[in-house]
Amino acid sequence: MKFITTMKKNWTANMEREAEAKRIADIERAKKDLKLSDEDTKEIVKLIGEQNPAWAQLDPDLLGLFLSLAVKQFKPKEEDFNLDKKEEMRQKIADIFNGSSDKVNFTVGGQTFRPNLITPNEIKQLNDAYTRGKGLGSGFKNALKSAFKKQTKNI
Repeated sequence: MKFITTMKKNWTANMEREAEAKRIADIERAKKDLKLSDEDTKEIVKLIGEQNPAWAQLDPDLLGLFLSLAVKQFKPKEEDFNLDKKEEMRQKIADIFNGSSDKVNFTVGGQTFRPNLITPNEIKQLNDAYTRGKGLGSGFKNALKSAFKKQTKNI
């Protein structure tokens, strides 16, 4: 009988440990960095263009890179968003980009600016530089992505 009692205690203790480990894993999973799919990024870029006329003039590929940079700077967590409601989540990310947070700013050509304060002249300069660079071949896009990664290396 003592053996059966010991087995029951061990089984109960193991079940409790497994339940606690599952709760901890669920908490950690909820704190993961938000990962955006390509579809989400395209839809958010569209939202940004609709809501901020200056950014609407920027090349969508380049705007996607700026969006990625903003997300890396802000570091949103999955727990901050209802991932089941795609439109709501996309709008929250667009709001971050459009300057609802002081955490997000960009440095381009030695000049720092916040996304909601960009001027049409700055957009034109960025588009012109991006258009000239695309003519240089695929190495340009890789170098540009690398430059964006360097901006977030210390974040």
